[in-house]
Amino acid sequence: MSLYISIDPGINKCGLLLADMQSGKVIEAGIASLNRFSDIVSLWNGDYHIIKIIIGDGTNCKYVENQLKRNNFLNINYVNERGSTLRARYRFWEIWPPNYFIRWLPKEIIFPPENLDAIVALILLEDFLNHRFIWPDQVDIKIWP
Repeated sequence: MSLYISIDPGINKCGLLLADMQSGKVIEAGIASLNRFSDIVSLWNGDYHIIKIIIGDGTNCKYVENQLKRNNFLNINYVNERGSTLRARYRFWEIWPPNYFIRWLPKEIIFPPENLDAIVALILLEDFLNHRFIWPDQVDIKIWP
């Protein structure tokens, strides 16, 4: 397994994603508070052998990097996150297609019902690796307070 963690840092929370490059699948995803995200990353690192951590280069990226380095995570790369939130809307509807009536509306005017931080983390990882991942049905977006 070649596992990557992707983080979309924000003001109060982070989108987190764990994916396997070998299988091309998302393993786990969720949203964690800034106080809790490093605990989730440590948990994943204890359960799996993580190759690299990808961080979006926007809001609070230096704080996230410092927290990770404090926990001895050193294999960190940044990726440009410009436009990733808008792209995450489209990606959301690809993963979970809208129902019959909503499907005909332009994607620009319909907003996904979920928080997009984990999907943004997916976009960042896909950009970094230049590889599109599959989101299996059994993977739900978790919320870690």
